Amino acid sequence: MSDIAPKYTERELNTFAAKEWPKVLNFLKNRFGIHEDDCKDIFQESFIILYTNIQSGKLQDMKASLSTYFTSICKNKALEFLRGSARSVNVDSEMSLSLMDGEVKNEKIEALLALDEGDSALEAQKEELVQSIVKDLPSPCNELLWGFYRDNLSMKALAEMFNYSSESSAKVTKHRCCEKFRARYIELCNKLF
Repeated sequence: MSDIAPKYTERELNTFAAKEWPKVLNFLKNRFGIHEDDCKDIFQESFIILYTNIQSGKLQDMKASLSTYFTSICKNKALEFLRGSARSVNVDSEMSLSLMDGEVKNEKIEALLALDEGDSALEAQKEELVQSIVKDLPSPCNELLWGFYRDNLSMKALAEMFNYSSESSAKVTKHRCCEKFRARYIELCNKLF
């Protein structure tokens, strides 16, 4: 192997990411039952790790293909995500209600709530719950989540607004904020069900 670390241009990395995204999405959804939004976050965090490892020269003696290496990073991040959010792999049908460890799983609650989309009173309650949770999150989480989800601002715009060093830093912070939101949401749903 060469002592010189492989160098990749921004264009090569963007092409690699575009090629890998569908494979990683399919892998994470099918293997772990992770929702697409969470898959995006896992992909972004994994890509940051890959980029950092490339820049630091850690890949100079790599035996596997870059694609295989990247998929293993995504797999590790997915396992970390599942452990961190105390979720388990969804193996039964989406609409069934199962009790595991005495808790109703969040996916099941959302599936049941989705059945009643036409009920405006229920929609108002769900919106009020979300607003309450986001409002109670500490800064910068409340601002980032409102900016991204309610105001549809890009991560680049949010990074500039809140003085992050890069768009990637803002994405990582947003992912952590989503985890805080999810934990609070699950806690409240478990009290209700």
